[in-house]
Amino acid sequence: MAESLISALLDQFVSIMSQHLKLVTGVDEAVENLTSNLQAIQAVLEDAEERQVKDKAVKHWLAELKDVSYDIDDVLDEWNTEILKRQIEPEETKVTEVSLLNKVWSFLLSSCFCARQVVMRHEIALKIEEVDKRLAVIAKQRSRYNFTLERSSHHEQRNITTSIIDESEVFVREDDKKTIKDMLLCESSETTCALRIISIVGMGGIGKTTLSRLAYNDAEVQSHFEKRIWVCVSDPFDEERISVEILESLIGERPNLVGKNNIQQKISELVFGKIILLVLDDVWTEDSSKWEQLKGCFKNSSPGSRILLTTRKEMVGKVMGSRSTKDMFFLGKLSEDKCWSLFSHLAFVERTREERENLEDIGRKIVERCKGLPLAVKTLGGLLRFKAKEHEWQSILDSKMWDIEEVEKGVFPPLLLSYYDLSPALRRCFSYCAIFPKDYEIKKDKLIKLWVAQGFVKESGNKSWEIIGEEYFNILSTHSFFQDFKKDENNDKIGCKVHDIVHDFAQFLTEKECLLIEFEGVKESWKDPSFKNIRHSMLMLKREDAMLPIPVDNWKKMRTLLINYDFFHVDVTCLQSLLTLVIDQLTCLRAIDFSGPIIGLPDKVGKLIHLRYLNLSRNGNLKTLPEALRDLCNLQILDISWCQHLTELPGGIGKLINLVYLENEGTSGLKFMPKGMERLMCLRTLKEFVVSDRGDDVSCSLQGLGKLTRLQGHLRIKELGNVAMDARLSAKTGLRKLTLEFKGNNLHAENEAFVVEALEPPPNLENLEIWSLHGPTLFPNWMMSLNMLKSVSFSFCSNWESLPRMGKLPSLEFLAICWVSNVKKVGEEFLGIEREDLGQTSSSVTNNTIVAFPNLETLQFYYLENWEEWEYEKISRRSHEGGGGLEDSSCITIDVMPRLQSLTISNCQKLKALPHHLLQNTSTIQKLLIKDCRILEERFEEGRGEDWPYISNIPNIKIIKKF
Repeated sequence: MAESLISALLDQFVSIMSQHLKLVTGVDEAVENLTSNLQAIQAVLEDAEERQVKDKAVKHWLAELKDVSYDIDDVLDEWNTEILKRQIEPEETKVTEVSLLNKVWSFLLSSCFCARQVVMRHEIALKIEEVDKRLAVIAKQRSRYNFTLERSSHHEQRNITTSIIDESEVFVREDDKKTIKDMLLCESSETTCALRIISIVGMGGIGKTTLSRLAYNDAEVQSHFEKRIWVCVSDPFDEERISVEILESLIGERPNLVGKNNIQQKISELVFGKIILLVLDDVWTEDSSKWEQLKGCFKNSSPGSRILLTTRKEMVGKVMGSRSTKDMFFLGKLSEDKCWSLFSHLAFVERTREERENLEDIGRKIVERCKGLPLAVKTLGGLLRFKAKEHEWQSILDSKMWDIEEVEKGVFPPLLLSYYDLSPALRRCFSYCAIFPKDYEIKKDKLIKLWVAQGFVKESGNKSWEIIGEEYFNILSTHSFFQDFKKDENNDKIGCKVHDIVHDFAQFLTEKECLLIEFEGVKESWKDPSFKNIRHSMLMLKREDAMLPIPVDNWKKMRTLLINYDFFHVDVTCLQSLLTLVIDQLTCLRAIDFSGPIIGLPDKVGKLIHLRYLNLSRNGNLKTLPEALRDLCNLQILDISWCQHLTELPGGIGKLINLVYLENEGTSGLKFMPKGMERLMCLRTLKEFVVSDRGDDVSCSLQGLGKLTRLQGHLRIKELGNVAMDARLSAKTGLRKLTLEFKGNNLHAENEAFVVEALEPPPNLENLEIWSLHGPTLFPNWMMSLNMLKSVSFSFCSNWESLPRMGKLPSLEFLAICWVSNVKKVGEEFLGIEREDLGQTSSSVTNNTIVAFPNLETLQFYYLENWEEWEYEKISRRSHEGGGGLEDSSCITIDVMPRLQSLTISNCQKLKALPHHLLQNTSTIQKLLIKDCRILEERFEEGRGEDWPYISNIPNIKIIKKF
């Protein structure tokens, strides 16, 4: 970590010396000394970081170096902040009227600003001189250790172009899986008791969790047990948390019960008479009293129920109830052949036969050093996958890292080899994960933003933070530092976990620097005074009276503070008092997460001048933000999403000129966007923009929105009215989804078409939603230019009597029409095919066929309460048999929705039938849902309805009647 920190400091000094050295006078010599000493130290850091593993004196020297480096970084950041404020303040002191009062007021503001600058510059100068002296001592001490100056080239950044390797240990544990599976399903006379407890015992990194997961997800196991429950226990054994997770798994949602006894009583009721499989992963406790009451919840489960636990200690298995050796499975190391199979699967992917033969001898020697530990094999396999040269493999084999003596000495050497193969920035990104607890689900988006806030991820050329952060995440995943990935509907990774051993390794690297604290009450005291300068911390609050157990002096240099609280036991006053107590003293913070029940943010938050990341999301009690927030000119990420009672943003938000992400989804209480937002030229994420009638002197207009040209992702524009303004949406080429939401009245319906036309989106838009139109049916002129548009929905268009002509959109895959109550008939206008299209040759006609909705896969209709007919009469008059195509009088075939896979019709009570083209060709449809549609329910009644034969071949049919 020290190497990347020094590199970042040297970059800052280059900028300051070339542009801003005159801002703080009298520090020229100190700055030059700092730069020189940092360069000298940088030359030996690679050797120092590798030697610290075995040499405690070197480890202490590096700790002192990191400590002073952090302080230097803080001083330089103060310096850069003063430079930034010099750029902002003149804009604030400008006035529009030349009155005497305004002149006096402007003079007073300017004078105060200048006086403050003088004081601040003097303080910065003193701090620079102080850290210069400290660094000089450390630089002088380096000669004691005889560091080498040799540097290798293995830190070059690699572009990862292939997908991340999936879990690959499966095929080498098949025999072990069969054994565990037999133990779970065995019904012999020796195991007739209702509840058998089976323990998988083995050292860290041996694959216990992988094996239990293989058995848990086996198809035969799934069909045998009526209920399967998975809980990661870890240390300490928190009986109430485990009980809540068991109950949540049983009922499928977060339980609203409070109190351990109530929760366990409910568990007993739900498992009564059922065959249960409960997996307790990573159990450490040897105190049987913590387990007996929870175990009692399952005493009335059906015979054949099983509890499967994983642990590193045989005694834990005995305490938990694995009484005989038949209930114990001791997971051994992998054989050399299986280790080689696993290693080859990872390291030799996409290599030629010749490359494999050249590297095999070295590879086998490396695998031998892994001593049968799957995690070690996977780590080095992932590392060597991207090394093609023989000398690179040889350097891994010859590394001194194999000689370290740590608790998990079998796994740490491979992890260290993989760690030192990373670039300095990536090392910091990984070791930062020590801040999270074991088995914690890390959200990828949040992790990347925290990296950004700490300066680990920086934009480079045309690459944004998002792209570089994604690359870093993928590299760390490929090196086996991340696992257990959570994916979204597009199979993209959105979260991960860190293996317990890897987590131990991260904590080993960040000793005394990253700190996770779990505490339950005000009486709990701090037991480890060695943490003098905590840099990153997560607090786990578990009781409503929980307070900070560590002296505030130990926190003053903290850069990250994440608050995690127990929803059931921590109330508003607890977090609010904690916030008020410490906020103004944590002036080095770069990131703070108070997503929880706080009432308000103190004005003292304005003192956190280094702050880059502020998360206040899901604070339902938060109503206002302090005006002091405007002083956080370094702020890059502000998350206020789902603060639904927040009524307004600070009037001075325009001073946050470095703001990149304003996450404000779900802030339904906001009535306008403040004047000055148009100055946020770096803004890339703005989820919601509220249009207001308050006037340009108070609120930001659509024209102001037009200046934010870097917006990307999803933008929702709310409260649109009758004023047509150009928001320059077409220039915001990063937008992929746009929601246009009009006011909930029809006072200005006559101007809707002009307003919509003025809001032309960029041509590469993929998703469009339009809400609450009150005029007649419209189809904007710009709609046909959106060649990449895949998803469209129209909702609450109360006066539409027909549907817009959507059929010609070439890329449309999803279409939803909701709460359009005046439509009675859907006809050929919906296809977008005009009469003049027929009988003439055009680009849309191929082999006498016109295709309407060529790529539509999902079509949904909700609450079209007066809809009666759906048919294309004029076009299909002559064609009522044959394939799905419709034929007109000139023998041109109209092919309608040839790729439709899913059709939903809900609460359309008057609709009489489905159109002919759907009934004649249902071969592509995989899912049909008809809900609360009285007439259709009768026509499609299974086995009896007159139209049932047309749809009977659809694999997934749901017809839900209204009761």
